[in-house]
Amino acid sequence: MTVINTNTSSLIAKNAIGQNERAMSQAMTRLSTGSRINSARDDAAGLAISERMSSQISGLKMAARNANDAITLLQTADGATKEISSMLGRMRELAVQAASGTYTSTDRTALDLEFGALMTEIDRVAANTEWNGSAILAGASSLESAAETVNSKDIQIGADATQTMNLSLKSWRTKVAVDSNMTTAAGANRDGLDSATVFVVDFGALTNGQTVTIAGLTVTSGSSNTTNAQLAAAFASLADGADGTANDSSNVTAASGALTGFTTSAVANTDQITFTAVAAGTAHTVTGDGTHVTTGGSGGVANNSAFSSGVLFYGTTPTRIDITSIDNSGQAITELDAAINGAAAERAKLGSYMSRLQHASDNLTNVATNTAASRSQIADADYASETTELARTQIISQASTAMLAQANQVKQTVLALLK
Repeated sequence: MTVINTNTSSLIAKNAIGQNERAMSQAMTRLSTGSRINSARDDAAGLAISERMSSQISGLKMAARNANDAITLLQTADGATKEISSMLGRMRELAVQAASGTYTSTDRTALDLEFGALMTEIDRVAANTEWNGSAILAGASSLESAAETVNSKDIQIGADATQTMNLSLKSWRTKVAVDSNMTTAAGANRDGLDSATVFVVDFGALTNGQTVTIAGLTVTSGSSNTTNAQLAAAFASLADGADGTANDSSNVTAASGALTGFTTSAVANTDQITFTAVAAGTAHTVTGDGTHVTTGGSGGVANNSAFSSGVLFYGTTPTRIDITSIDNSGQAITELDAAINGAAAERAKLGSYMSRLQHASDNLTNVATNTAASRSQIADADYASETTELARTQIISQASTAMLAQANQVKQTVLALLK
């Protein structure tokens, strides 16, 4: 059928030109940007996958930086602890010298001057060694306690929130290595522990429906129906400075004040709770019933400093060990041996942390590299393929334009029928 209103051949050529131009434009865009996916319509699923991979890669790279930062922190700590270990060694030399009977008390007093100065310097180094503003060797600054004497840091070494590594750095402050029971520099009454007040309250022995105050925290029963277990729940598992409101049962109408100077354990059998002082010598008060304290007195808190079982200070009013006598010098040698061993163990732990972090960093870099390679297969343009596509579309563009011109020319033959 010969028609002129609808030039089908021309329309087909025109559509082919439009489709080819889109393909050619896409190939040129990919070659210009180097990316296979330049908009969501290029590959919707691929875009989502590549974006998720990009997020993971950036997280992995930052985690590797975190690991390397932690290594430099530990290197800073190791450098300082090396000096502390050297000073401990020199103090031991002085103690060995002072223990000899060839020296007079005046000589030992002179030796003790350097001994004390080194002790002061150890504490100064521990207090002032910082990394990025954080005192990394300080931990607790004075008496050993039930509270942590450890500087704990969680290092993010993965792209996800739960992928962390804990660095536990003990305190190198000298007064943390204390034995409150030791009464002389020669070691009298030494047990290697710092005393802390510990007592147990048996809430099962209490009368229902009363007010109980323990170490500054008061809990008042709402009615005579309040059980001993509900009273106990108001105190259970509280830290120093915490109130009992969050742990109140529905029948306990009031909880005022805060637990002061103590931490508690969870409720044990027969409604018993252990109260432990957070510092040596902390006093406690209990009111409400005279029969509820089943046990009490002083308990021992193990030395948790970097100096292990070595005692550098003694007495309830901490006094440093000295080498002013032969007996004192002999005890100082014993304490310094333990302190040197503890310091060496702590430094070995720093080294193990650094080794682990280095492997973690290397692995993170490896994972990031391979994830980037996987993303490249999805998101990056294949230049060999795209240049071939560009050449194809350019040829087709020329051919389709020529065919459109031919399609329009063919219709001119209709004029011959009108002559």
